[in-house]
Amino acid sequence: MKERNVEGSKLKYVEGHELLIQREYRRAKKAFEDAIGMDPKNALAYSGKANALFGMQEIEKAFKAMEKALEIEPDNIEILDVYGAYLYNLAKFQVALEVTEKLIKIDPENPDYWHKKGTVLEALEKTEEAVAAYDKASTLDPTDVEIVKDKGTLLEQMGKLDESLVAFKQASVLAPQEPFFFDCQGQLLGRLGRFDEAIAAFELALKVSPEDEYAMNGKGASLTKLGRFDEAIMIFDGLIAMNPKNAFSWDGKSYALRQMGLPEEAEKAHTEARRLWREEEKNAQGTFGTA
Repeated sequence: MKERNVEGSKLKYVEGHELLIQREYRRAKKAFEDAIGMDPKNALAYSGKANALFGMQEIEKAFKAMEKALEIEPDNIEILDVYGAYLYNLAKFQVALEVTEKLIKIDPENPDYWHKKGTVLEALEKTEEAVAAYDKASTLDPTDVEIVKDKGTLLEQMGKLDESLVAFKQASVLAPQEPFFFDCQGQLLGRLGRFDEAIAAFELALKVSPEDEYAMNGKGASLTKLGRFDEAIMIFDGLIAMNPKNAFSWDGKSYALRQMGLPEEAEKAHTEARRLWREEEKNAQGTFGTA
């Protein structure tokens, strides 16, 4: 039997890893195979080979290499984590869930694993369980804004607008420099019919990012809903001057003009909005569904 060259195998693994970073997948695969030849028990080398094969789109071979890595070291969290990610990206959600639950069993206090469990459960449409997983992840790491964002987005999709609003308020506290979280609050408040509060949220977004077109459109739509048509038209005209291809601004202006009793002007603006949407090959609706 050939003697194991553990140190040489480790060096070849490092070489393969560097080639992976450079996306030199074929050369990386060769380096990992050399590492395996020196030490057939080098689980990370099999995992690296799997990564190279995934990069080469040789999926079936990649899974066989990853399974060999786990046969050697079934509780290696680095290998399990990568394996779970590939399963998720290939929409093998049930198996990805099993891998993630194994990671949690090994390290139950790791918020990243609970976060990943939430995303897999969400993909499996087990929404309540996904929210519970996100909650657990947030309990373990209250500072991770991505967990809160994913939870807020899921709650919005579930129609739980008030709970989603709470999540995005929490996110804006964690990342006050991100206008997106204020924009989400404004949109949710608009859908809840709380237009004064929606305007305040969009203004916070604009304070962070003065040229945030989403926030400007949202503010204009909220002003329209409150009957403050002149202010709304001023915002939409300013947006159109800044970006004439913003279909949402044309649509928002159209809706405001229609509410003012100016159907001909409204139709001209709406025609332009439809033209722009056709150009973008989209069939979108205006803010708060005004199209």
